This record gives sequence, structure tokens and C-alpha cells, in this order.
Amino acid sequence: MLSGDRETATRLRLAAAVAEIEGLHAALLHATDPARRIRLLTRLSEAGHRLGELASPTGAAVPPQSRRAPARQRRRAAILRGARWLTRLTRSPDHP
Repeated sequence: MLSGDRETATRLRLAAAVAEIEGLHAALLHATDPARRIRLLTRLSEAGHRLGELASPTGAAVPPQSRRAPARQRRRAAILRGARWLTRLTRSPDHP
């Protein structure tokens, strides 16, 4: 498998995981039966864990500088990392 094919496959798996979460969330918003809501919440939690595993690089650790940072700085750093990650994923080949 070529590197581009591997990257495309990874993006497709991420998109599928996000779509699954969106579908479960939409179903949860309209569910009225308590037992169904619990099942949907369980499946949503599992889907979130799968997305986290797909999205995080293997062996990813918390950067040492963020371990002792205040919560506000950690949140800000996480938001910035997420924004960089999303823009990298959504960048089209025509626009570097």
C-alpha cells in the first residue's frame, strides 16, 4: 500500500468514526425510552473511545510541559492542537 493510500484509508476511518458518533448523538436526542437512551450512551462512549484511538498517534503521551500547567492553559493547548490536527486533515491536495 502506498503512503497516500494509507493516509486516505486513515482519513476514511476517521470520517466513519465521526459519522458514527454524529448518528448516535442524533438518535440520542430523539430517544424517549430510558433503556434505549442508556444503550445509545453506551454505544456513544465506545464510539468516542474508538475515535480517540484512531486519532491519537501510537504511544502518544502527555507533553511534560502541560503536566504542571494550569487547567486553562492545558485546555487552550488542547484546543490549539485539535485545530492544527483538523486543518491538517481537511487541507485539500490543491491547497497546501
